Amino acid sequence: MKILHWVPSSGERPSWKCVECWNNLEIPEGASKKFIRSLPGAIKWHWNRVCKDFLDTDADWLFSTHHDVVFDTGTLMRLLSWDKPLISALLFMRNSPVIPHIWSSEDKSLNGYVQKINATREWFQKHIDAVRFTPFVMEERPDDALVSIGFTSTACTLIHRSVLEGMRELIGDDWFLTDQEDGGGEDRRFFEYARAAGFESYVDRSCIAGHIVGDIATSSADFIAWDSVSIFQDQSLGTPAGDGEK
Repeated sequence: MKILHWVPSSGERPSWKCVECWNNLEIPEGASKKFIRSLPGAIKWHWNRVCKDFLDTDADWLFSTHHDVVFDTGTLMRLLSWDKPLISALLFMRNSPVIPHIWSSEDKSLNGYVQKINATREWFQKHIDAVRFTPFVMEERPDDALVSIGFTSTACTLIHRSVLEGMRELIGDDWFLTDQEDGGGEDRRFFEYARAAGFESYVDRSCIAGHIVGDIATSSADFIAWDSVSIFQDQSLGTPAGDGEK
């Protein structure tokens, strides 16, 4: 097995905590890993060039982690364990509101997606051990940790080469295109193209990565704290909490 660990660059100096994650990432026995930090600049050119160059090799997996994201050393191993060609760790927004990067297309709302806040809260209520102030991988792996999604961020995403090859047949070498008008960004388009090519995408809610804010990484405890305050405010205003997705 060959893995390319890709970190898109923003041009900023990465946090030392991020560098530690990159260096200490566990990989399967007998596997090889190459690291690449792509150049800063236009997503259309630099991100797509990485995907093209990746497919020109014999590597099996592209592991995308953004420059401002930290994760547990066992994250890659956990994502591989599901045997899914397109799977992500769970992240939360970098700034308030600290809500999950899970958008579903099951319930239609603005732009055809709704952010799965209530369902994520309910999952953590059943798995209270997964509420921590740090990125981590929950052991043992809960059977209900995996959730099918409409799209998420590619900030901690494992992509099999078959996904990029299938997408190429539909859209050529434009895997990532920024959508400024619709507010969906490059991530939404990427997952939509993958779905059109026949690949379902997933998030493992028991594998939590975090956006770095200063020296602190957002995690599940930040989400639960924000959500608790939000529910309290709704109740104090006489608004029923938990009706549908927020």
